[in-house]
Amino acid sequence: MARSYDQFCPAARALDVVGGRWTLLIVRELLLGPRRYTDLAAGLPGIGPNVLAERLRAMREAGILEQTKLPPPAATSAYVLTELGEAMRPLVDELTRWGMRLGGPPRPGDTFQLNWLLNVLRAAFRPEAARGVRETYEFRVAGETFHLRVDDGALDVRHGSAPEAACVLTADLGTFMALGARIVEVADAVERGLVALEGGLPAADRAVAILGAHPEATGGRHGIIGAVGASFRPEAARGVRETYEFRIDGLVFHARVADGTVAMELGPAPAPGPDAALATGLGVLLELGAGALPLEDALIAGSIEVEGDPEAALRMADVFGVVRTSQS
Repeated sequence: MARSYDQFCPAARALDVVGGRWTLLIVRELLLGPRRYTDLAAGLPGIGPNVLAERLRAMREAGILEQTKLPPPAATSAYVLTELGEAMRPLVDELTRWGMRLGGPPRPGDTFQLNWLLNVLRAAFRPEAARGVRETYEFRVAGETFHLRVDDGALDVRHGSAPEAACVLTADLGTFMALGARIVEVADAVERGLVALEGGLPAADRAVAILGAHPEATGGRHGIIGAVGASFRPEAARGVRETYEFRIDGLVFHARVADGTVAMELGPAPAPGPDAALATGLGVLLELGAGALPLEDALIAGSIEVEGDPEAALRMADVFGVVRTSQS
């Protein structure tokens, strides 16, 4: 029998239904549209099949979700939120916004999926930037297709393609994140072959302006140097006095760390040179910073090169919030 708080209180009653482990995360997944059992299992790493089956049964009995049949060519059973379940959208969005205030870099062992980033996009959406805009934007990122529909200050994010998209952008995860962080402009990304664009460039620019980072979120710092500087963790740099050099797609800059402070400057590190240097592409840099790519995996794959003192390189990763699969 399910546990209950046994309190005649709406908040307690709600927690009786959705307060168990995994329940709200199942709702998070279904807010993006119908999902098959296998989709839910893949989107909830760590959940056991028996636990998932039990949670779905309990949520169906509570009237939060129901089963439906996907149209051809899928023609298979899937789970979808009911009207009662959809009413939890503001709750999940507010919980996401509250979680964003907790900050902090990814922890060792943390996983990352594009789905979760889509929920962040919805929670961080600024209605005032989309007044009068009625458009749909389709994105194809890292093998996933999703679309965002803006309707005069309202946003809906869903899996799958959109039949009448104002533009379609195809990119890898790192480039998608770089566009959202305003580190690279759409036109520049298209010119450099990082993005394939169908439809009008103005529509793509509107999508980034509405959904991407804004000055308040980045302290006014845009561009690669600003993004790296914004990831600096003062608490991890206490007692550290070193210089690190970054070589990102031909752009060279360095960071001078001095006991919890950092100064970012364009150009190579001054003599006698950096204590550690990292060379990689923009996409990989963004994946490292977001925790989507652990440092060790990037090294094994050869997608980054590290020079200098190995211990200084590890301190460099910690200072700038790069997740590692294991930490001493």
